[in-house]
Amino acid sequence: FNALHGQYGEDGFIQSILESLKIPYTHSGVLSSSLAMDKTLSRILFKKNKIQTPKYFLLRKNYEGNLRKKMKDKNIKFPIVIKPINEGSSLGVYICKDKIKFERNYNKLKNEYNPIIVEEYIEGTDIYIAIMGKKKPVMGHPIQLFFSKYPKGKQKIATYRTKWDDNYRKKWGIKTLLVKNPKLIYNIKKFCKEIYLKLKLSGYARFDLRINAKEELFFIEANPNPSIAKNDDFSKSVK
Repeated sequence: FNALHGQYGEDGFIQSILESLKIPYTHSGVLSSSLAMDKTLSRILFKKNKIQTPKYFLLRKNYEGNLRKKMKDKNIKFPIVIKPINEGSSLGVYICKDKIKFERNYNKLKNEYNPIIVEEYIEGTDIYIAIMGKKKPVMGHPIQLFFSKYPKGKQKIATYRTKWDDNYRKKWGIKTLLVKNPKLIYNIKKFCKEIYLKLKLSGYARFDLRINAKEELFFIEANPNPSIAKNDDFSKSVK
């Protein structure tokens, strides 16, 4: 039973080792895991299948000076989101409201992650949903992230602290609640089922989305082997 998360655990690395040793394992295989975890490869697949994602580009170390040009070429404006292309648990996810914030946060990432992904910030909230099965996946109930005490105008997005720092969550009133709008629930499930099948995932997975004020859905990332601990998002989605 594969209970490893993030790099090496759900990106095809441990799966390839287990297959070479002919050891059976749970969850998705090598190709599906690596495709799901790599935010650039998966988005190429999504674009081909007309699945909406935030606009983005890759930024390589020592090419930081190209940031403005790349943003202009992609029609992306501040604030932006920067993050590793294949990390889990929201590690290394930062919102940058201007160039100064970008430089500060990019310096935290550039020595460990190269390239990074630079993504437009979608004004809205995060949605998570659990999915189980293979060819006929069973969908959990979508849950939505809320920031009840955040200052007005502050960008709301899931970061490592948002997910795992209990004191931070309590301070800002961060919690997840069930999505209640029937039409929205239907659209989320339909949207995510299509992606699950396109990625050829199996076992179980958790998908992370953004939804804006117009209720447009943007696919953020697939987690092919998420945590299933009692209070984690996957478990909340299937309760």
